[in-house]
Amino acid sequence: MTPAMTTAPPPRRLAVRARLLPRVEGLRLAACNQGLSPGLDLSGDWCLVQPLEGGDVVLSVGDVVGHGLPATAAMLALRHALAGFAAAGHPPATVLRLLNDAVCARHPDVTATAVVARFRPSTGTVTWARAGHPPILLTDASGARPLPAPDGLLLGAFPDQRYDQRALRLPPGATLCLYTDGMVERPHGIEQGIAALRARLAAAPRAPEAALAALDFTDRRDDACVLLAQRTSPARPLGRALPFRSPFLS
Repeated sequence: MTPAMTTAPPPRRLAVRARLLPRVEGLRLAACNQGLSPGLDLSGDWCLVQPLEGGDVVLSVGDVVGHGLPATAAMLALRHALAGFAAAGHPPATVLRLLNDAVCARHPDVTATAVVARFRPSTGTVTWARAGHPPILLTDASGARPLPAPDGLLLGAFPDQRYDQRALRLPPGATLCLYTDGMVERPHGIEQGIAALRARLAAAPRAPEAALAALDFTDRRDDACVLLAQRTSPARPLGRALPFRSPFLS
């Protein structure tokens, strides 16, 4: 993944810039991915924004267990496979089932968590599933709150798993926050970290870029990734997306 923003970053580690994210009608996006290793652009976390044929958009973040180069290599393989399954038109729960089967068959020493959401700009509907991952946070005028967490074990734990999914309509102006556990791991538990992230999002400016800058990437014990996606307005279709072919799936 690309270098990320911190509270006081050297110039070369400044961010996942907007120009590196796809232009998506109906969504305003901001993201960052910060590895734990100082001075190295290595992370086992991924961020994916995948436009689909027909106008839908897949959003995902995930976290390979481990650090350094092995975790980064595994992350790239999983991210690429996930993009291929999503581009084939599978819903989020099926994407995770197929990805879990691929991890168990081809990477038996790898485990990872992930969340996958599919957004339909024409209706504002978002459908999501997760694999052992912290819940998506929704920020709107009433504050920041977790979305329901569908059942689903982490990737690579056991083959032949089934994953649940949920759906809701995202109102204009509301923002989804997808993040990895490096953002919320705290000495007294992950729930404390989620509560702190919710408080920061609720107090932050509504624009995703400004909200991202208000988050704290310094108090971490792990790689950390955040993807913010704000619904802007009902969208017109962008046209046909190019088909995606993954060498990982061949």
